[in-house]
Amino acid sequence: MISKLTAIAPRRDSKILSVLFFLFFISGFNALLYQVAWQRMLGLFSGSDVRSATIIVTSYLLGLGVGNTLGGIIGDSLTNRQRVRIYGCCNLGIAAFAVFSRWLFYDLLFIKFNYLADSLPITLAIVFFSLLIPTTLMGISLPLLSRAVSHSTNKVASRIGWLYGVNTLGSGLGTLISGWYIVGTLGYAGTVYLGATSSAVVGISALILCFWFKDRRQKTTKLANSEIQPQTRSAKQWYLLVFLSGFAAISLEIIWFRVLDIALQSNAYTYAHLLAFVLVSNAVGSMLGARAVKHIRQPKKVFLLIQGMVAAYSAIAIWGISIYWQQHPGLRSDIGFIDPNHLDGAVWFKYLVVPTVMMVIPNLLLGFYFPIVQKAVQTERDRIGRRVGFLMLFNILGNTTGGLSTGLLLLDKLGTAGSLRLLAVLGLGFIIAMRPKWLRFKFTTVLALVLIVTIIFFPNNNRLWAALQGVKPDAYFIHAEDSTSVAAIAETQPNKKAVLFASGQIQANFPYLHLHGLLGSVPALLHPQPTEIMIIGLGSGGTPHTIGVNPDTEYIRIVELLGAELPVLKEYSHTPVGKPLSYLFADPRYEIIIGDGRRELIHAERKFDIIEADAIQPWRSRAGMLYSAEFFQEVRSRLKPGGFFVEWDVGAGTLQTMRSVFPHVTRVGMGGNLWILIGSEHPVEFNKDRLLAKFDRPKVIDFLTKAGFDLAAMRRDIKNASVRMFSHAKDGKPQPRNTDLFPRGEYYLNRSRTKN
Repeated sequence: MISKLTAIAPRRDSKILSVLFFLFFISGFNALLYQVAWQRMLGLFSGSDVRSATIIVTSYLLGLGVGNTLGGIIGDSLTNRQRVRIYGCCNLGIAAFAVFSRWLFYDLLFIKFNYLADSLPITLAIVFFSLLIPTTLMGISLPLLSRAVSHSTNKVASRIGWLYGVNTLGSGLGTLISGWYIVGTLGYAGTVYLGATSSAVVGISALILCFWFKDRRQKTTKLANSEIQPQTRSAKQWYLLVFLSGFAAISLEIIWFRVLDIALQSNAYTYAHLLAFVLVSNAVGSMLGARAVKHIRQPKKVFLLIQGMVAAYSAIAIWGISIYWQQHPGLRSDIGFIDPNHLDGAVWFKYLVVPTVMMVIPNLLLGFYFPIVQKAVQTERDRIGRRVGFLMLFNILGNTTGGLSTGLLLLDKLGTAGSLRLLAVLGLGFIIAMRPKWLRFKFTTVLALVLIVTIIFFPNNNRLWAALQGVKPDAYFIHAEDSTSVAAIAETQPNKKAVLFASGQIQANFPYLHLHGLLGSVPALLHPQPTEIMIIGLGSGGTPHTIGVNPDTEYIRIVELLGAELPVLKEYSHTPVGKPLSYLFADPRYEIIIGDGRRELIHAERKFDIIEADAIQPWRSRAGMLYSAEFFQEVRSRLKPGGFFVEWDVGAGTLQTMRSVFPHVTRVGMGGNLWILIGSEHPVEFNKDRLLAKFDRPKVIDFLTKAGFDLAAMRRDIKNASVRMFSHAKDGKPQPRNTDLFPRGEYYLNRSRTKN
């Protein structure tokens, strides 16, 4: 009888732990599902630029760090039943917050208190505190459950490694599935409500499961002071090491994403897709480390060696991919659009092979060291939760410091190449800290030499970005890089035409494209007296430049999200091909602002005769903010009497959404493939004869000639223009296709599932 009972008990305990691990997997899935949705909701408040994204991710991480600390402090003094019960209550709290979050992030912060986002410190504080409750509840879980599944220090490193790996694997699958399917099918609010349901199920399940765990505290063993002091000193050393590792890891992640953003010419699906590579690789690495940790005798040396390997591999991988990209410029021939009916080899190569080569190995290594660190510090059973919590805290503090430093400072001052060199120096420092015997340990010596060669010979920023844009070494190429973006201009042989690259996307050509001249000049001359104009998007300068064609215009505000575009355009204005830009920058009527166009519109102190969004393709990431019904409503409120709004009709529900907001919409087709939408309170008549008469004015002719446009071709397009007028009175008021919380244009691959 006794032998049967002892055989049954371990099997029962194993099943209970399996259920707990599965619940923690779902918790990880939910956490990244929330992050994808909340990042977009908060981005409406804080802006859609890189600084905003950095603030949101940093706040998310800091909240997790607070939770890790709290979980570590309280976890060791509880029973296993209490630990699992608190974990269940945390998930119920997360579910409740998720239901509440749509109102907090969108209705309250964005709609009512958007003016608070004018200050960067205030924005950071608001975002941090608005995310503090759910992220703290998420962060509490790992230290609590680490203590609950660890009965002794013998297997604690392996158990915690598996626990962390399972949770991170759930996170990776959560970001992948939510990014490719859930958000595009349900919208952001629907995604959050789905996550709330899932969190509630996890919470209730954990509350039921907790009764299978013991409700008595395990006996603790007091250590003598002579034993405590060396262990405490060792733990503090590890806290510093994981801080530095966290700094390097998040810095590399920012660089990976910047490089891949260029290579893939990102769309709405790209961020979640790439983040899944990071998280899944990290999870698999942690599981491999959990299996191997028992064989590792010198955790510190293995940890330091891994840091050096990650730095060396990352720099070499980016270097190698840039060389390959330069030799195969056809890989960047598309415009970031994925056609599910024509998935050729180039698409699979860019979305699977390139991220795998760049990110899988370093993230496997970063995940691998997690249980190794646990083995080094988990020497006392009654401090397991505390050690897990504080290790996670210092790793997250490193992440936070690295994210803010690299995202807001290093990329701005050193560029991508300089930042990689700095991380290679840090990697070399980790190797030197091993104090290796250089002649005896050949691998370590070779690794140090590789890092030194990388530091010295890694290409500078201009050569790196020319290669990643697929531009030949002998071609004319200039670039600018800051914390917001990378912009570049390249001249192609033999016709001396140039292209503008903005974050990897081909924005326009030089000389100015004909369609940009129509987009700017036609609205400016169609309005009887456009004294004040606002245009969102600088691009190549073609549309903003020509919108100033009307002599009656006194003020033009241009808002551009990507700060790197302005210096590269100013530099190119000194060349023969770019000379028209010099007239734009010399015109005193123009004010150019680097910032989020929608936020600048909301905070504008004046109203405008014309507002135009020289918008990007609707499938680009965050493009939906300039195609939503709520954006059009804000535009409508900022127009003067008789004013109108202009946007390029690029499909994806743009016409339907604009018609749902403006009482009158005029659709004008010119040049074969250019369609312009004009939204207004009253009908805007497209009178061709009157418009052509304005094009014959001497000042207009002189202005457009200096800008390099073919006036005969412009007149011909106006004569042949097709015009259709819509109104609520005649055609009814349709439901919007694109909203802030459901940008269907961005998630075009889900279009068949999201029809109105």
